[in-house]
Amino acid sequence: MIPVRATFEKRRRAKYISHLDLMRCMTRAFKRAAVPIWYTEGFNPHAYLMFPLALSLGCESGCECMDFRIDGDMTPEEAMQRLNAVLPADLQLTAIAAPVHKHTDIAFADYAVHLRAEAPVTAEQLREKWDAFMAQGQILIEKKTKRGTAMIDLKEQVQRCDAETTAEGVALSLRLPAGTSVNVNPSLLTDAFKAYLAEHAPGMKLCFPQTERLAILCADGSAFT
Repeated sequence: MIPVRATFEKRRRAKYISHLDLMRCMTRAFKRAAVPIWYTEGFNPHAYLMFPLALSLGCESGCECMDFRIDGDMTPEEAMQRLNAVLPADLQLTAIAAPVHKHTDIAFADYAVHLRAEAPVTAEQLREKWDAFMAQGQILIEKKTKRGTAMIDLKEQVQRCDAETTAEGVALSLRLPAGTSVNVNPSLLTDAFKAYLAEHAPGMKLCFPQTERLAILCADGSAFT
């Protein structure tokens, strides 16, 4: 039995596939590709597929991970080739290798977020409001947890936030906590910014942000592999 970790991309139309549907899609792909994988034991066995860090709906990525175990005489490279042949073009494996880190080693994730506002708001005006938003002493939001809801300060959770004004809006480079202990979705920050605009600039309407996960990282900043 060979444990492997596949890296795959989730782009364009595939970004609208929920995490649950992604798991179903991958399970069907293994069956169509005739890749022999290990199934869990017990009364209701199912294919062992583990995704170390779920991706939010509407977010693109080129660094998603999926763990499985080949239970048969097949190389990881052949498994990757077979899977890509049956998967859609927007959902393709890009690398496959033996796992190096445990999923509990995940600590951060890097994101690129592009903000745009509806006309006649200019990119410079949007950048001015973003800077004012981030200059606040606290950015308090209510976040759902396993025990209910809790108030968290997004300002202290953001590890890095670089902003650049573009022709169409504001491009953000974010590093946020991720993993089993603390996980901050970039949509929490953009939703908080929308709420800020509603209060401080009611005439400024934010378009749906374009978000891409760029990297999954361990606590020391190294890539999760």
